[in-house]
Amino acid sequence: MFSGLSGERVLLTLWVGSVLSIGYLAVPIAFATLGDITLAGNYAGKLFSTVNLLGMGCGSVLLLGKVFAKGKRALTLWRFWVVVLMLVLTLVFYFYLQPQMADIKKLAWETNAELTAQFSVLHSIGRNLYLLLTILGLALVVTTDNFSLKTGA
Repeated sequence: MFSGLSGERVLLTLWVGSVLSIGYLAVPIAFATLGDITLAGNYAGKLFSTVNLLGMGCGSVLLLGKVFAKGKRALTLWRFWVVVLMLVLTLVFYFYLQPQMADIKKLAWETNAELTAQFSVLHSIGRNLYLLLTILGLALVVTTDNFSLKTGA
């Protein structure tokens, strides 16, 4: 049976590994090889939706696991708050950025300068938030809960 730390590592590896493999491998390859930017974009959207659903599940289980294992002390652990931030970013992707971008793509956005600019802004925000999600995830993968937010704890 997995110990609490092993289970956390497996979930974290699954989440961060999917973020890395989809965002930095599968999606760029799709755009490079599919030839049709619309097809590649739609495929990328499905991949990112899957990663976000996986992230919501893993993040929720990680947070609940910390609360059950540590009780109120979980709130003093920096890793708890990093997972909270990662989960919030994932929710922003899934419930705001992706739907907004999908709505723009339903319109004739390539020929409309205003829609193209809106899509570009959303894409830039998404790219930067995805990089932040990646960095936070990697920080969790390479560290442990050896200290809390309270000094001397």
